[in-house]
Amino acid sequence: MDVAMVTAYALLAVLGAPSPVGSQSARTLVVHAVRAYRPAQGRTEVNAFMQIPYAMLEPTTDGADGTLSYKIVVKVVDSTGLTLLQNGWQNHAPATLRQPGASAVDMVRFSLAPGRYQLTVTVQDSVSGHQAEAGTELEGFASEPPASDLLLSPSIRPATATDSVPRPAELRWGDVLVTAAATLELTPLRAVAYYLIEAYADQNVTGTLSFRVTDSAKAVLLRTPPTPVQVPQGGGVLKGQLDLAGLPGGTYTLTSTLALGSKHVDRSSTFAMANLGDALARDVARRDATANTDEGYFAGMKPDALDAAEEPLAGIATSGELGAYNDKLSVSAKRRFLTEFWRRRDPDPSTPENERRESFYQWIHYANEHYREGGRSRAGWKTDRGRIYLRNGPPEEVLRRDNLAHAPPYEVWRYRTGKDRWYCFVDRSRGVGLFQLVASSDVHETGLPNWQELLTPEGMQDVGRFLDIDFFTNQRQY
Repeated sequence: MDVAMVTAYALLAVLGAPSPVGSQSARTLVVHAVRAYRPAQGRTEVNAFMQIPYAMLEPTTDGADGTLSYKIVVKVVDSTGLTLLQNGWQNHAPATLRQPGASAVDMVRFSLAPGRYQLTVTVQDSVSGHQAEAGTELEGFASEPPASDLLLSPSIRPATATDSVPRPAELRWGDVLVTAAATLELTPLRAVAYYLIEAYADQNVTGTLSFRVTDSAKAVLLRTPPTPVQVPQGGGVLKGQLDLAGLPGGTYTLTSTLALGSKHVDRSSTFAMANLGDALARDVARRDATANTDEGYFAGMKPDALDAAEEPLAGIATSGELGAYNDKLSVSAKRRFLTEFWRRRDPDPSTPENERRESFYQWIHYANEHYREGGRSRAGWKTDRGRIYLRNGPPEEVLRRDNLAHAPPYEVWRYRTGKDRWYCFVDRSRGVGLFQLVASSDVHETGLPNWQELLTPEGMQDVGRFLDIDFFTNQRQY
């Protein structure tokens, strides 16, 4: 077999991405692949990035409780048309992310033997059935090349002993963390392009690295002088940044020229630059949206509101994480504590918004509206259903029964993203609405030993059909 799958994962939410002149349509799927060589295996490693605009997806329902759901299928065929790899997975995102310029980036990593291939990516919206397809031709290196393909990124930062885990928008590449992007989009206000190239050599060698920028007519607009580089025996990573301020709006090609001894190799990648007017307008909008940042969200809160914002965090915090929050803290210290708590969970630090925080507090509002119990005196997020909702978000599948034979009212929630898990809630008050979690496949939850008796045989059959589990012959304990 000429292709081997290594990784296929990593949903990365990207909000407020600029849409400069010459960039892809806001509804167009973009696929970009970067090749590197792995001499130990004699194979070409491919990192393929897929940018999926949320505008091409339809939410399951209107409002904050809606979900965007789509399936990605990656296919690789060789030059004879033989399918060597086909892999698919389902992704989900809150419908609140469906905003202008917002997209997700997925990455798939695989390796190739020498030869020619076609990579095709298909994205299908689960609600509308609409499909988008894009792809690119690939060639596996026949032998060790002088360099990998050129990777462009909006940000590359070093991995340190205390900060080595990639954030949701990053991938680990050697000793650096790279923000993934299928296409690099710059603005005159944020005009720095980060680059990374792997250079290969069988001995220590010195050389130079230079860059040039050409427009769509192949006219050279910018050229950098050759910079000395050193490549150790076995190869190394060359990385840095280029300030491309001054380029007018449009689409460009950045070409690197690596000279190592008698070897010279060019590697190119495209990028887009927004025009100044659009960039200024977006920057004004960004400043207007400061209130959506973590600092802005907590800045106007009084002490009671800060305490109310902290209380539900126990359901998602790590062990001991909330220990420093107490009544002895000043108001400003409480604000800093909450800001840092959510900053650590920001899925895309490059944007002012923190989508995880926004979703969490929207979920609290939803839980309080729909799951309040005890004569409406108990906050909805404190109930069993509210607690599970805050931890996992909206369930992807729900079975709800108010009247089935002799069974009490019950609900079954199922989540398929990540590890498949389900939760069964029973209204033990029989109509009053006091739902209790009685069983779950989540190892972190405890149920009731007599939950099957509570549900009655009819209810157990109904739940079993929904979950595709035969509880009467299944030996597992829930």
